[in-house]
Amino acid sequence: MSRLINALLRVYLSGWIVCPAVCCAAEALGPEATVVSFNQTITSRDTDKLGGHFANGGVQFTLRPSHKGLATQGLTADLGQHWSTIAPVLFAATSSYTREAEILESRVQGDIATVWARISTETVPVSSEERTSETFTEVYLLLNTGSGWKIFGMADNRPADDIGLAAPDQS
Repeated sequence: MSRLINALLRVYLSGWIVCPAVCCAAEALGPEATVVSFNQTITSRDTDKLGGHFANGGVQFTLRPSHKGLATQGLTADLGQHWSTIAPVLFAATSSYTREAEILESRVQGDIATVWARISTETVPVSSEERTSETFTEVYLLLNTGSGWKIFGMADNRPADDIGLAAPDQS
């Protein structure tokens, strides 16, 4: 009987020791980690995992055209659809595209969070070895769901580029 009590006591005590560590680890994988993971997923070109970062009904805010010479298509778009359209074009147009997110500020209030991040990119088009770099800011709105933090809104101040645009016809 004392062995059983001893074993139960060990499990009980280890539960109290392990539980705070698990809780703290879950907190460490909060909204900031979701933003970093989203950007790493783009760098790794993993379109299967990309959509897993978004909450249903999420919104992409497009404040200006993404590419030089194009008109604004609208201020908002479905976030998941936006990235499921952009990612394949981006990956086809580049031999390498990396995104690194530096978290500038993060605020959590209940189940809602905002994360401001400085995004640094390096792009190598398929047609050349020339590398270009950009730095811009993105703001993410996140919702704490039953399956973790999900992005439900994004906006950026990214400058217009010519990634994915066909070269003008020279004929």
